[in-house]
Amino acid sequence: MLRLGEIIFEEVCRFIRDSKPEQYGIRYIEVNLSAIQCAYERFADNYIAIMEKYGVRPEFINLEITETATMGAKKIALENMRKLIEYGVSFSLDDFGTGHSNLNYIVEMPVEIVKFDRDMTNAFFVEEKARVIMETAINMIHDMGLKVVVEGIETREQFEKMKELGVDYIQGFFFSRPVPQDEFYDFIKENNFS
Repeated sequence: MLRLGEIIFEEVCRFIRDSKPEQYGIRYIEVNLSAIQCAYERFADNYIAIMEKYGVRPEFINLEITETATMGAKKIALENMRKLIEYGVSFSLDDFGTGHSNLNYIVEMPVEIVKFDRDMTNAFFVEEKARVIMETAINMIHDMGLKVVVEGIETREQFEKMKELGVDYIQGFFFSRPVPQDEFYDFIKENNFS
């Protein structure tokens, strides 16, 4: 898993170097991490070396970490995160609202973005309790100076409601299904996302 994660990250860095996504208005690329990667003592050093190899500016990288990623080896994971943040990388807390979601993770983890899981987003539109929890959490997260992403937006009505709530970033099939790397920029150009 460690090697696979490095291969994927290296591919992302190569893509950034070769494609120059900033010319299309893209401010950063998100890369998911596994719990195993975060708990590996040389993780930060290896990722910094890969960014330097490809000449990728660290502010162009946002690493998505889940709450479970820090459960096993919290001290090592937090140290890796701090090292990467000092280098200039940012972090998102992914899948907030699922599993063992705990508000302490937002407090303890040095993240800039909190991402609400698709299941929580879907629940927002059908369950009153979920609506109250999510609205309150969005306000609380903003009050801490963090950004909010909601995943799983599929309709214009859902999109408009999330905009109304002041959500910072919205993702989902409403915009597009995943597209292959070679179609990515054509999609952005055609849809004026730059």
